[in-house]
Amino acid sequence: MIVPSNSRTALITGASSGIGLAFAEEYAREGVNLVIVARRNDPLQQLASQLRSKHGIKVQVWAGDLADPETPHRLFNFLSERQIPVDILVNNAGFGVPGNLCEVEWSRHRDTIEVMAAAPVQLSYLFAPAMRERRSGQIINVSSLAALLPPHAGGTLYYPLKSYLAQFSLALRAELKATGVNVCAVCPGFTRTGFQTAAGGTVESVTIPTWMWSQPNDVAVAAIRAVRKNQPICIPGLFNKTVALFFKLMPASIGRMIVGG
Repeated sequence: MIVPSNSRTALITGASSGIGLAFAEEYAREGVNLVIVARRNDPLQQLASQLRSKHGIKVQVWAGDLADPETPHRLFNFLSERQIPVDILVNNAGFGVPGNLCEVEWSRHRDTIEVMAAAPVQLSYLFAPAMRERRSGQIINVSSLAALLPPHAGGTLYYPLKSYLAQFSLALRAELKATGVNVCAVCPGFTRTGFQTAAGGTVESVTIPTWMWSQPNDVAVAAIRAVRKNQPICIPGLFNKTVALFFKLMPASIGRMIVGG
């Protein structure tokens, strides 16, 4: 049975900008109700007002910091008390920390691990059981093309965490494959999100040519299409697919030499 869009709800973390905002726009365009989550309340309220007015959907705003280990459970309780079911979970929140491991304060690394590893797993743990009972649901974990490439200095946590998230998605997909719940890891390359500026910028983000960058809405559309088809991994864009295949076929030692690992 196909569930009408206006009776479904998508929960999106990191929804105030970039790829998360693009997911909100694309789902709203389809008439899917939203729960949008980010640290800052004002951008969320502004986005909610725009999407309600333009698409006539319900939008629930929830401001919270996923670096706090208690935040996922508080969010789950908040929605449970209001009897708002989550049919689609988009684990998108994340950020990069430039610099070598021992040159950055531990609290920053700890927050990175909480937001990009612990929170997506906990949110999946909390919301997947109800999807499984309904035998319907979708989980999108926003990983990165970095998950499929050799790591290098300066990406000491980012590369492994994105790889972890992709591998977690594959394992969860296998666990839920007979329940009607689809799980997909989306692995975008360089995307016009403001992510690089927020992270302090990287050498790569300065030197990569313009034509290699993707637009956030293109990434969101590709991911939404992929999870509906129950594809395990989504790599948006022909260039990114080519890069992933190139490094997959290449001996690991040569790949590390190319990226300076």
